[in-house]
Amino acid sequence: MSATVRSPPTRVRALRALSLVLAFTAAVGLLFGTSGFTAMEADRGLAVNVTGDDSAYLGYEPIANETESGASTAVVEYRNQFGSDLTEFDVDVSIADPDSDVSLVTSDAPDHIDQGIAGKVTVTLRCPTRRDVELLFGADGSGSDVSVSVDRTHTVTCVPSGPTVTGVAFDDAANGRVLVDDGNGEVAANVWIAETPPTESVENLTAVAFDEAIPFDTSDKIRKQVVQHPSSEGSGSDWKVVAVEFRDEDLTYVHPGWEAGAYTTPSSGDGVAYEGSVDEEFLSNASVDDGEVVGD
Repeated sequence: MSATVRSPPTRVRALRALSLVLAFTAAVGLLFGTSGFTAMEADRGLAVNVTGDDSAYLGYEPIANETESGASTAVVEYRNQFGSDLTEFDVDVSIADPDSDVSLVTSDAPDHIDQGIAGKVTVTLRCPTRRDVELLFGADGSGSDVSVSVDRTHTVTCVPSGPTVTGVAFDDAANGRVLVDDGNGEVAANVWIAETPPTESVENLTAVAFDEAIPFDTSDKIRKQVVQHPSSEGSGSDWKVVAVEFRDEDLTYVHPGWEAGAYTTPSSGDGVAYEGSVDEEFLSNASVDDGEVVGD
């Protein structure tokens, strides 16, 4: 008596095929893991596109959320978790907002990372006031039979290295004091002075420049520092303060009684803020009108 062999129904064959596919997929998942990266084998090695950070072949970690203006600070680090050295490594750093008033002075990263070693990326930012800055990091590395590319963003707070200027209080027009937050210190400034009108228009203004070599000390009054400045030796003693310009902040405080080359009333009062760069021509023609600095 011969046995009859029946082929499994089509539906059963399809289920078996699906089971094999699922089993194979699970095996691959166990072998390679699911976090940190996707990889494909190329003709000349392994090209890795990192999609996560905790278990990635190229680990990435922010290590600082704040940096002082003008100071070099390590803000992120990359760790080589491949089985070999990354003999070539490069990180391109940029500021996400092209219109930001924060500037990226320098950035530095290691040119290689050995197996199991972390390399830090340092940046030097310059900011006029406290600012949150989104930084873009584009890392590329390669070694024996491997290459990797990682794009990341990290936001840091840039803090001015000196005091934060909040205003200028004028004592009539002959003197005054710079007002600050976060304690007194040294700042870069131009003190604009004019031969005493006080109500007749003057043709020329003089900028007494304070910089890194001769900084302006916010703990001291304006007139004393101008008198002691080498560039003011020919100015004599009969002059008034028109405005104080803070170059790094791109901000100028103009005497509240200034009117196009003269003073309507050279009395005491708070300076009126003007955002933007100024020069002799602008200040000579500018006036304070209803709490605003108006150009001619």
